[in-house]
Amino acid sequence: MGMFEQIGEFTPDSLIASPDFPILKEGIGLKPGQGLLKRGSLIMKGTDRAGYIAGTAAAAGEGGDAMASPTGMEVYGILTDDTDTGDDASGDNIPAVTYMTGVFNPAAILLSGEDVDISAYEKELKDVGIYLRSVQEYGGR
Repeated sequence: MGMFEQIGEFTPDSLIASPDFPILKEGIGLKPGQGLLKRGSLIMKGTDRAGYIAGTAAAAGEGGDAMASPTGMEVYGILTDDTDTGDDASGDNIPAVTYMTGVFNPAAILLSGEDVDISAYEKELKDVGIYLRSVQEYGGR
């Protein structure tokens, strides 16, 4: 490896809005079969102890894969990295890492489904130590 060799790549995003509140991370098992979940996805945890992206049919309690008790879904965290859960819903949960606390840009938090808005989860987010603060996007010069 050379002294000036590029090893990785950093692409800044606006997910983390401020260092004013400690950012804690924790591992979670995501329910398989949800496809590619992107960094910034809001993760809900169900009574089955698996993680789901907020706004999905399973999280909402609809369809064949619905939770028996949709009221058992709780905000758990925000996905730290892109994670591929595959297309097959059978099998073991997929390991991933979520931000458990911190200050985040609401425009950068991803939800699944139409007519799903982050403001619907704002109180639950505060209850677990996740705060929302809008940030202004700056264009590169």
